[in-house]
Formats: sequence, C-alpha cells, structure tokens
Amino acid sequence: MTRILARMTTLVLTAFLVSQGFAKETNDWPGFRGPGGRGIATEKKTAESWDVTDPSDAAVVWNVAVPGLGHSSPTIIGNKIFLATAVPASGDAPLNVGRNGDIQAADDNGEQTWWVLCYEKTTGKELWRKAAHTGSPKATRHAKATHANSTIAADADHVVAFFGSEGLYCYDHDGNLLWQRDFGVIDVSKYDIGWGYASSPAIHGNQIVLVCDAPDDPYVVSLRLSDGEELWRKSRQGDCERSWGTALIHQGDDGTQVVVNGWPWIVSYDLENGEEVWRIEGGGDNPTPTPFVNEGRIYITNSHGGPSPIYAISTSARGNLSDSDPDHRVVWKVDRGGSYMATPVVWGDYLYLGNTNGLVRCFDAETGEKIYEERLGSGASITASLVAADDKVYCPSEDGKVYVVQAGPEFKILAKNEMNHPCFATPAISGGVLYVRTTETLVAIEPNSETTSEASSTDRPNVLFIAVDDLRPSMGCYGDLDAITPHMDALAARGVKFNRAYCQVAVCNPSRASLMTGLCPDNLGVWTLPIHFREAKPDAVTLPQWFRKFGYTAVSHGKIYHNPTPDPQSWSEPIRDLPSLPSAYPDGTRETVQAAMKELPANDWRKNNLRSPSTASPDLPDNQLLDGARTDMAIEDLRRLGKQDEPFFLAMGYIRPHLAWVAPKKYWDMHDPSKLPVLENQHVIPNTPPYAPTNNSELSHYVDLIDMPKPWDESELSIEQRRQLIHGYYACVSYVDAQIGRLLDALEDEGLADKTIVVLWSDHGWKLGESRGWGKMTNYEIDARVPLIIAGPNLPAAGQSTDQLAELLDLYPTLCEMAGLETPSFTDGNSLVPILNDAVASVRESATSQYYRSFNGGQYMGYSMRTDEYRFIEWRDFETGLVTDRELYDHRSGDVESENIATTAPKELVDQLTKQLLQSHPRKGLVMTPAIHSDPSPGRWPAELQLNNQTETTLMAFPITPTGRRGRVTRIEPGKAATFNARIGGVYVVESIDGTVHEVHSPSYPPRQVVID
Repeated sequence: MTRILARMTTLVLTAFLVSQGFAKETNDWPGFRGPGGRGIATEKKTAESWDVTDPSDAAVVWNVAVPGLGHSSPTIIGNKIFLATAVPASGDAPLNVGRNGDIQAADDNGEQTWWVLCYEKTTGKELWRKAAHTGSPKATRHAKATHANSTIAADADHVVAFFGSEGLYCYDHDGNLLWQRDFGVIDVSKYDIGWGYASSPAIHGNQIVLVCDAPDDPYVVSLRLSDGEELWRKSRQGDCERSWGTALIHQGDDGTQVVVNGWPWIVSYDLENGEEVWRIEGGGDNPTPTPFVNEGRIYITNSHGGPSPIYAISTSARGNLSDSDPDHRVVWKVDRGGSYMATPVVWGDYLYLGNTNGLVRCFDAETGEKIYEERLGSGASITASLVAADDKVYCPSEDGKVYVVQAGPEFKILAKNEMNHPCFATPAISGGVLYVRTTETLVAIEPNSETTSEASSTDRPNVLFIAVDDLRPSMGCYGDLDAITPHMDALAARGVKFNRAYCQVAVCNPSRASLMTGLCPDNLGVWTLPIHFREAKPDAVTLPQWFRKFGYTAVSHGKIYHNPTPDPQSWSEPIRDLPSLPSAYPDGTRETVQAAMKELPANDWRKNNLRSPSTASPDLPDNQLLDGARTDMAIEDLRRLGKQDEPFFLAMGYIRPHLAWVAPKKYWDMHDPSKLPVLENQHVIPNTPPYAPTNNSELSHYVDLIDMPKPWDESELSIEQRRQLIHGYYACVSYVDAQIGRLLDALEDEGLADKTIVVLWSDHGWKLGESRGWGKMTNYEIDARVPLIIAGPNLPAAGQSTDQLAELLDLYPTLCEMAGLETPSFTDGNSLVPILNDAVASVRESATSQYYRSFNGGQYMGYSMRTDEYRFIEWRDFETGLVTDRELYDHRSGDVESENIATTAPKELVDQLTKQLLQSHPRKGLVMTPAIHSDPSPGRWPAELQLNNQTETTLMAFPITPTGRRGRVTRIEPGKAATFNARIGGVYVVESIDGTVHEVHSPSYPPRQVVID
C-alpha cells in the first residue's frame, strides 16, 4: 500500500505507468476479520457455490457440530482453528432469528460454561476444549446475541479469549492456561437492558487491547500479552456511552494508534501510552462495526437512531477532526448509507456494506461516491460482517445462506449458498478455504468446479523442482559413458526421461522466464539476459504463484530465475541468504586478477569485471561450496514443509556446471582427464549466416582465458586447455549429481517420495568444443537440447525413456495436470501427461527454440524448429520480421549438425517446413524495449524521489533504464527511507523481499515522498 505526499498541489509529470501494490498473503486468520481486521484474503481461488445440505457436494470439505451458542468467528493459526462458545447447563439457548424488532434481553440467565475450542483445520477434528468459566451470567444478553460473542485473538504462542464479565483467559496452543484476568461486570446496556459484551481482543506485538464500553464506566485498556499485566487504561467517560466493536490497531508513520468506534465520539489512541491521537463525532448511537485500514484510509461506519454515516479518515489524521479542515483529515464522509451490525469490506476500488434489512451498498472506496444499493433477497438479514476474496464478496445471512456478490461496480449475485442454519458469525478464510460458523456447526468449504480438482489441497502431491544450470545431457542415463551421475540416473530409472526436450532460448534469463511464466518468448517479450520479465509483463503469473493459489507453500533456493534478480512474488517465503563460505581459490588469486585487469586497455569491458580462473578444485567439503550449502538449506526446508498439512512446491536451482567450473577436489579425482573426450578437427558450420554462431565471449570473462579464441579464429585452445575445461565440466556435473542425491535421499527419509512429483531440467545445453564453440547461445541442437526427467506417484510410463518432442514450455501445464490443478488458459505449452502415461504418445509435431543476435549494426531473430527428422532455422530482421537467411539440418542419421542443406534440399521440403514454422511463429516485427522503462522525452529535468519504507520487510528499489534494464539495486530497510536524484520520466521498480510489494514509481516536480506501508 502506498501513499504519496506531495509538497504542493501540482500537475505530476510521470512516465506512462501504473503503480501496483499487493496485500500480504497469509494462511493465518489471527482474529476478528483476519489480518488487520480487513476481512480479505488474496491470491487464492475461493468457492463460489455450494450446498451444505447436499452430502455429495465436494465443495464441503468437512462439517462438524459445535456445542452451545456463540457468534465468535473462527480464528486460525497454522493448522488450528479456535472458537469461543457458551453452553447452558439446561441445554436450551434461545436465539431470536430474523428482523422482528424485539429489543428485550434473552431469557438465558441459568448456569453456563464458557468454553474455548480447538479444531484441526484440515479435518475438523476437535483437538481440545477448555472450560474457562462456569456459573450464572453476571450480565444479561440481547435476544439476538449470545454469552460468547467475542472472537478469539491469537498469535504463534498465545490464544486469548475474552468473555466480558466472565473474564479474560490466555492459553497456549495446546490448551494450557497461561494466565487470566477478571474485569468485573461489563454491562453494556441501553434502555436499562443489558445487551451483552461483543468486542473482541486485538493483539499487536506483546500487547492486547480491550474495549470495555459499559455506560457506567467505559474504558479502553492495554495489557501485556506475556503475563496479562495492565500497561495503561484510558477512561472514555464523556466520549462513549456504549459500543460493541473491536479496536483497530494500526502501525503508521508516526506511531501505532488504536481506533475505537463509539458514540458520541469515535476516538483514536496512542498504543504506547493511551493518549488521544484524534477524535471525530460519531453517528449512530449503537456503534458496532469495527474500523479497518485500506490504502491509507481508516474506514468507520455505524448506524442507529437516524444517523448512518461512513467515514474515510487519513491514517495521518490528528486532533479534533470535527473542527479541522476535512480536506486534510477526513478523506471523505457520507451522511447516510452506513451499516448497523456488519463491518464493511474493501475489495479493489470499492467499499461494500451489508445491512440487517438485506441491502448491500457499494461505494467508491477513494471518493465515497455511491455506486449502487441493491437487495440480496426477501429473507436476507446481514448481522455478521462481510469478507472478500477472489473478486467475490461473501455476505452471511440469518436466513441460513451465504450470499456471494460479484466484486465490481455492477451488482450481481453469483450464488445463494445453503448453510442449513443461521449465520451470525463472520467467516474466516485460510488457504482458499472458507470456514463458516453457523449457530450449530463449523463448515469448511473449498472451490469446486469442473476446472478444479475435487481433492483438497492436502491430498495433492508435493513438487520438488530441480533446475541445473548449463547442463547438457552429459549424464549416464543419456548414454554418456564418461559421466558419473548415479543419482540422476536413478531418478531417470523411476521416472520418464525425455530424450528430445528443448529450451525456448539457449541462454539463462529468457529460457527460465519462459518456463516459469508458461509464455513463449515472443508473447512474454524477453529474449535476452538483461530484461526482467516483470518489466516485460508485470501481471505474469508464474508457475509457483499459480500453485500458491491452490494452497501450496512455494519455497526457493539457488538459481531458479536468472540471478541476480529473482522474483519474490513467486514464493511464499523470502529467499534465504547463503551462509558465509570460504573462497574456492588459492591465496593470491585476487592479486592475480587485479594485476591482469591493470594490464587491460582502458576501454576493455573487463577492466573492472574480470573474474577468477575458469576452474578450481578446492579441497573442501561439499557444503562449503555454493551448491552444497544451498542443498543443506533445501533439505532443512524439505523436512519442515513435509510436516505441514499444505503441499509444497520446493524449488532447488543448482548453479553448476555453469562457469566457473568449481567443485570439490574429490569430484575432479573421480575422472581420469586422459580418458575424457577432447574434440579435435572441429570447424564452424559452413554456409551459415555470420550471426548464427556464438563468439565464445562467455569464457573470456575469466582471467585464465582473456584471449579466448573465437570459433572462426585461426588459433584455438590447446589440447591441454580443452582437457582442463572438460575435466572441470564433468567434475561439476558429478558434484551436482551428489547434491541431488542428498536431496532425493532426504525426500525418501521423510517418507515423501511416494507423494512428490520430482522434475529435473536444465535451462539449455552447452558446447564443449563442438564446432569450435564453448558456451551456449545458438539455435543449434547442442545448445537447444536439454535433459528433462519427470518422476512422480503412479506414472504408467515410469522407468521408460521417450523420443517424443517436448519443450520446457510444456512443464507449466504438465505440472498443473499432474497436481490436479486447473491449467490456466494463458499457458502456451502442451501438457506432457499423455507421454507420462504412454511413452510413445505425441503431444507436438515440433519444438521451437529461438535466439536474438545483434551483428554489425543489425538485429536478427532466429527461429529454430526441431521436427522428428529436421532442424529448420529461419532468420528474420528483428524489427520488421522479414526473412534474412535460412538453415536446414538433416537429423535422420544423427544429432550432429555439420552441413546446412537449406539451398540444396528439395524446395517442397523447405516450403513445408516454412509453412509449419509460420503456423506457430508468424513473421512480425518485434520490440526489445519492455512495457516498463524510463522515458527521457520529458526533457530529463532533475527531480528528487524519496521512497519511505513503512512496511515490516526490506524493499529493493531498481532504477529502470530507457531500454528497460534494471540498474543497481538499493535496499531500504523497514522504517528507513532512500532518496534518489532522479529525473522526470525516470522509473523505479520497488519490490519487497517477501514478495508482498511490487510497485512502479516515477519522480515528479515538485519532488514527492512515496510512503510504502
């Protein structure tokens, strides 16, 4: 969430961009209306329709009876649900349902037991119940209320239940009582009738805040969570005669405030000491809805006795807002339209309110403009508060239904869902599952449609997603007799090995971006190393993001996206940093590199970027080098995630055998260098365009290969140099294989192998001297072909290999289908599941790779189509799509591409292959600059931009160049700010390390401060 503070009102000059913020996703629902009391859950698909009365309805995961009466809503921490209830000894608890105007207290003054209940979230099984208090009620209750209205508040260690006059109780998660407090009789009355207590406790850090607004002695009090000791108490005498709402605790720029609905005054207090922050005159004289914050605005409403206002108040407000200039303190206010009992909800751009008469009102959340007022139905009566998720607003009703309203400016009822009992409690949402408490039951409801698996997320398989950088099929299972890869070979023996799988682009960034987004490079707009896919397509939904929508926990280690810019939005948890590791190089290496850089010409691009030697064989344990250390961390997470109820998507990306070829000495010792294959008499493929081959520049980054020869040079590496490089490559492959073995052993040891999909892939191939090339970055078989192994539970073709064509692009829909998830419509690949069922089945007639080349002032895109028998390459002008050259290679007798037959092959063959390529990749001009980029056209006027981090996580700010490249990152810690000397038209992308923030900001004049909270 972002607020922009301008120094003066002015026309803001910015690039043509949209700022976008994302609410933090969590499976916990720690108190009334969940995180922040906002009542929303994001990024998860939730149910639209169900029928609890239909025992065959697969959307109803479980349905359990709950004793007694309670309007207490479910509170969820981890796999536990906490509820409060009151059970009369007589067994009879009268409840007035419907709108009949009865204001009398309920005839329910006999002995009661106040219980705290704990259920297992995934099954509904009762785990424990604790009797907090037994006795006759000390105050009466409303005929429509209960003796246990308050919702429990909880954190990772505490469960806090407040029953008003019957006391405050704090338990641990196993039901052990930690402490309790007695506040005496809290008789919230009107017309001399006690209507019962309803405010829920609110937790912030080590503090609990309670609202105790009995007319004779109203007050708000703060206690220490750890032991219940009172920290401060603020009398509300003269400020509030009664209220039933829960306190909002909001941490802002200038401290943390406690906002309490009330009448005649709504008041905000400082959490630290209880001192007043601001106040505003209230409206309705029975204030019940709870305040909440969205986009820097505090929303408050109440209704009764005529007035029914709605307020949107700035979180920076101070003083008496009824006396101050409303333009500075009150964002907007409407005098009529507020709700009586139900707390509203904001979803997207709109505020929704439900009322006891069945009306739903919608307002523009930013301006207060009324959008619509519509009725849910003749029997609807909204007492519980609204919640929202997945573009749906859920309205629980006393008539035993949950009405689902489509979010947006047009009123549409999507469903009227039968619950079989009245709904007075506000639902909770966790992991895409709705938990609805009725007067008699607690029900778990998940999405259920033709495109959604009927199995709950807990029944779905885990995914272990293993990426190996620059790995060509130099593995024993692929027939390489020089490779020592027993663990990858064993995985192939229990999975399906794809002999002809191909990447989309033979270089790291575009290959990985395409696979992870499910989009071919031309649709994604990423073809080169420097462009991050979030600048090309900001709204892309990655593979782990999609799995998270269905309840998966997604965790990443190592290189999954192109380093150094991973994608925090993809993951459920921030990517952990590596521990400090020793140098892999001998003493004096740094000085050698510095001396070599000093000798380079002043304009040499390596002047300050030269790297250490291309190979090293340190005598170190596996986990004292990069991939071994990351494997340790991945195994820790595998064991942790395997114990939770939700399935996991664990990604482990190995950096080797990417250069530099560094592996522990023992892996070098496994291989006799004299027996490794060293290619001789290699040549650049003749009769090919000059921009087709690569120039071997990748190795010239390293101090020992500064003079790395190009493939077409007369000179070439010596036999000894070639042997050393090949030795290093094979040693690194064996090193990575051993780490994969450790990872797979841990999977087996934890009992997870039979319920986990394992996929192993590489982003592209690599040349070890073929055609005098060293590296990747071409359209040829040697670079485009990758190893791909898929293993998993109950694969009919397990243990077999297949010669059917596949693309890395196919992994997105394949894993969705294997996991039983809906496959999104935007994916460009084809599911490989038919091949996993039958190794001779076919899902595509060709596999297409492509490569961008800049050469002698021109830009070219080569499209390389591999069919069963041929590789056909069509080179096109990048900006126009006009054909500039063709290549054709015959694969009927093997995979070595040594002769371009494009000009000698039958015209009919070339025409047929051309037609086939055009069906999937029509000729068109392309644009390299991504959607998000700086625009120098306004004149490059200087303009300072300050980014103020008021979140609880570290922010990363990247300047974006006019070509769309990310510049050097600036990290902004929580509570800190960073000032950039920018220019009008400049663009900055701001991401949080936990993935909850991804925004685009541009400087303006006069300068402005952007507060991200």
